[in-house]
Amino acid sequence: MKPSYVLLTLAGSALSLCGQSTFSAPVSGYVFDNVGHAVRAVLGVPGAASLGPASPPAWDSVSVAPNGRWGLGLTGLSLNWIPDLSQPASFTPILQAAGPILRIAWSNDSTTAAFWSPATARLQRITGFGSTPAVHDPIDLTAVSGRLSGWSLSPDGHSLALSTSATGASSVYLSDQDGAPVPIGLVVDPGAVAFTADGASLLVFGAARQQIVQLGLPSGSIAGSFDASSFAPAAEVAVSGTGSRKSSPRRRPTASEVQDLAASADGARLYAIGSQNLCGYSLSTGQLISCQALTIPSASFQPMPNGILLLNYPRSANQPFWLLDGKTNQTYFVPSGNASADASF
Repeated sequence: MKPSYVLLTLAGSALSLCGQSTFSAPVSGYVFDNVGHAVRAVLGVPGAASLGPASPPAWDSVSVAPNGRWGLGLTGLSLNWIPDLSQPASFTPILQAAGPILRIAWSNDSTTAAFWSPATARLQRITGFGSTPAVHDPIDLTAVSGRLSGWSLSPDGHSLALSTSATGASSVYLSDQDGAPVPIGLVVDPGAVAFTADGASLLVFGAARQQIVQLGLPSGSIAGSFDASSFAPAAEVAVSGTGSRKSSPRRRPTASEVQDLAASADGARLYAIGSQNLCGYSLSTGQLISCQALTIPSASFQPMPNGILLLNYPRSANQPFWLLDGKTNQTYFVPSGNASADASF
């Protein structure tokens, strides 16, 4: 079944004459607008929703927790705790990072976050969200060989899974509550990793064999695999002599193959995104459910409330936000400002 596209329309928002905003539509979550450098509310539900106005202050980036209520904001090297995204101007600095933070990930229950700083090779957890966040010491990565090519936080936030591209070494590791990573398996040329919703398995993309491998935890035993050939490098035609042509593989960067993986909140499906493709699989049968071409560049997944996945991508002005409903397997887009301009995207 191919997911359908549905334009999310304005639902119950109104502007008063005095210039202040009032909303009668429910707030189903928050997103970070990288164009306006601001937090914005998603008003309404899939099929009938739009975005609220930008809320100050300006941020370099904001990582929103899956519960849609709080997040972490970055300004330069300052990492800040925003306890209520409806009031993003109220925040508390919790860390002055030693180097730029490339990525922040959350546990499914929103109690724990982790961040990766490539310049300093620091991977750290933060716990205590909902009360007083505490930044943990960096995880010791000295025993991890090769380049870190993927990592993910377990649903309960206790463990971190890592994949590395080292040749001839165990390429998948598990760190339990900040402990030194322990090798659990070998996947050739690994990339994105993700836990299943119950935390019992780990999903790892292997570029060499164009498949997603499911590893049982904590043993690392192979529990299944998924065909990821839809993300294979495209073939190109090359001239090999007068009047002759041949096809050869055109290698794309790893990030344009499978860039990110996510299990649906109900544990029934696996989603993979990359190479401008979005594919869904049944976790119980391993079969491909659907695969569609996207008109946006490679993106990453951000969990939102009610089983929704935001497709994060480098948007430009007037481009919409894209949402995947993990319960219905449908893809939607939310106008970011000018509805007529967005609808033509």
